Amino acid sequence: MTVDFLKKILLLDAAVCAAIFAVDVLFTAQVSAALGLAPVYVAAGGWICLGAAILLGYAGTRAVPPALLVWLIVFLNVDWVIASVVVFEIEFANLTALGKVVLLGQAAATLAIAAVEAGGARMLGHRPQTAAA
Repeated sequence: MTVDFLKKILLLDAAVCAAIFAVDVLFTAQVSAALGLAPVYVAAGGWICLGAAILLGYAGTRAVPPALLVWLIVFLNVDWVIASVVVFEIEFANLTALGKVVLLGQAAATLAIAAVEAGGARMLGHRPQTAAA
């Protein structure tokens, strides 16, 4: 993996998070009804995605993303996956078929991108360091 590829992945993740924020916050009632999720889950998920988009955008626009920040992003993505599975279990009876597909699908996609970002964080941790002048 190259630094440029990692940066593109981080920016793609940021764009997806920003889109989820916009849709979940602007259309909370509609998304809630379509998925069978309580509005509080939808709105909270949107606001969480705003914070994630900011972190991801910052990391993706650095010349070399800070390895520790990329590891934090990986950790937060894994937390999102766990939370998605927990919400799926808690709300299973209320979820629509679309809600079940969306929750599990986005959890799987988030896990996949976390794996790619983890590879990038490992790569950053093994890059030769230059001495400060």
